[in-house]
Amino acid sequence: MIETIAKLVQAAPAFPVTENGSIVHDYFEQNKEAEGVVLVDREKPVGIIMRHDFYQNIGRQFGYALYMKREIGLIMKSEIVCVDISCDMAKFGFIAMNRKKENLYDYIVVLKNDRYAGIVSISRFLIEMSETKEREIALLNKQQQILKQANEAEKQHRMEIEQKNASIKNLLDHAGQGFLSFGSDLMISAEHSKESDEIFGFSISKKNLLDILQDFVDRETIGIMNNVFKNVFHEQNQKRNKIYLSILPREIMIRKKYIQVEYKVMANQPEKSVMIILTDITDKKALEWKDAEEKNKVKLVIWAIGSKAEINQAIDDLRDLFKNGIPQLLNSGQEKKIILHQIYRMMHTMKGDFSLNSLHHTSRELHRLEDTLSEMLHHSDTVSLDDIRQFVNQVDCDNLLKKDIKIITEALGTQYFENDETFTVSKKRLREIDEEIRKVFKGNEQAMMLQLLDRLFYPNLKEILKNYNDYTKAAAEKLGKSITDFKISGEDFYMNRNIYTPFTKSLVHIFRNIADHGIEEPDERMVSGKPESGEITCRIEKYQDKYVVQISDDGKGINPDLIGKRAIEKGIYTESEIRHLSKEEILEILFFDGFSTKNTVDMLSGRGVGLAAVRSALEEIGGTIKVDTQAGKFTTFHCVLPIYR
Repeated sequence: MIETIAKLVQAAPAFPVTENGSIVHDYFEQNKEAEGVVLVDREKPVGIIMRHDFYQNIGRQFGYALYMKREIGLIMKSEIVCVDISCDMAKFGFIAMNRKKENLYDYIVVLKNDRYAGIVSISRFLIEMSETKEREIALLNKQQQILKQANEAEKQHRMEIEQKNASIKNLLDHAGQGFLSFGSDLMISAEHSKESDEIFGFSISKKNLLDILQDFVDRETIGIMNNVFKNVFHEQNQKRNKIYLSILPREIMIRKKYIQVEYKVMANQPEKSVMIILTDITDKKALEWKDAEEKNKVKLVIWAIGSKAEINQAIDDLRDLFKNGIPQLLNSGQEKKIILHQIYRMMHTMKGDFSLNSLHHTSRELHRLEDTLSEMLHHSDTVSLDDIRQFVNQVDCDNLLKKDIKIITEALGTQYFENDETFTVSKKRLREIDEEIRKVFKGNEQAMMLQLLDRLFYPNLKEILKNYNDYTKAAAEKLGKSITDFKISGEDFYMNRNIYTPFTKSLVHIFRNIADHGIEEPDERMVSGKPESGEITCRIEKYQDKYVVQISDDGKGINPDLIGKRAIEKGIYTESEIRHLSKEEILEILFFDGFSTKNTVDMLSGRGVGLAAVRSALEEIGGTIKVDTQAGKFTTFHCVLPIYR
């Protein structure tokens, strides 16, 4: 009897093709497990929208505003595969396999009497075919023992099973992905796709998964994976299993290739197993990296045109730091650990300054130097002043700067870095920059970059604060968060760069902290009754001989208890001392050198030097800083700057 796909058909909601995009959005938000929906026109399917494609469309800049109030058909996939509910498994496998690679995991729409009857997902089909194969093999082995006289029937049955096996293997081997599974002993089944062997470079059949992966991930991650799999095979609750699997790495570098890893528990079998799906995303990563590099290159050129003084000042500051600043510190007679902390803080601020000025290559090089300093601080007892001097002497500023300087000089000429306040850009070169912007950027981002090309730089604090807008939004986006454009109000404050530049540069740490610690993820904000996107407001007020700069966010606020706990862990205060501190005194700990509430370090934060650098920059000019916060509501930094005429 030919087995049809009828039992694989799943219900999936059908929406009219004219339905408002917000309705589909609400459905996805309320049904987190839903992979997609079907769009119909007079009860006939005309397209599908998969969850990933939907959020990718609305996640683009202005995508949410563009599609929420318009017909959902605008972003549907109209090239859909439809099969009748009577279609047999083998034919279905052939149809599924011959789709385009990017559509492989899209729903296949099922019809009954030419009307929409449901969908079949390829993952459900693969699991069902695998389970069917194992059940039939078990049945076949039993029949061999008790029905020897039915030899001919047994041969026919085996042929049918082999045809199904061939269909599965053909599908898996041509899917462009690695499929493998294993049981509680972590030994990889012999039934895995050819792509799995090609990804690892050898046959992985009957080998222990963690033994294979230990060449590609660190020992700590191997230990985590071992514990997770133990818990998965002992846990019966599917929701808990999903939580366990969420801890596992989603990307692994294998043989110089980026491999995306997905994990699925296959519990509906005699023996529980885990399926892993491996996808080579190296080309995708390379394209993303190339696209980002091209955009950063154009942004640097545009920024350089309007911010020559700032870029030259940043470069001069970097050279001066290693030529004079650090050597003076090393000869100051201060304690070794204090010197390391000060170097560390200056490097951290310098990195933020270069990133803010779109000198991303130099910023990345400074981050690597920070990593070395972090290790030295961690082992400060065994590090000598001579070790620090040797580290500083090995730093070649020209080498740190060469990539960014090359981009600027190729675009604007070598005269850019001469001492004159002005420089010349030919009309031809401006046209080339204009064309490059139109080539690299699209839509509103393109319009913004073209506007920047013509904008003059004014040393108004409002303009300086506005320059942090895109940087902060990008930092939040990398963390899966969303922030609206800054709201800047109050007095115009035209600043003397020679006096206030260290302060304005240090503001990068406040905005990093807001993106990293302050603003919540969209789901968390919606649960709290807030808009999905966070809000940052900056207000400048003048009081006689001083300006007060207030920087606020509407995020989750700061937890004084967490700060106190971290301060005890770091040995800053004892538990008894913390109990006697006021809320304001506990919040002051945020500005201590080396204090951070994060356990890990990344390009954004975690060093414990950011807010300390802000306070240090203010104290240098006689200013002060304090923080005000309310749990679940807001955090506001009050920066008081004396006026120097």
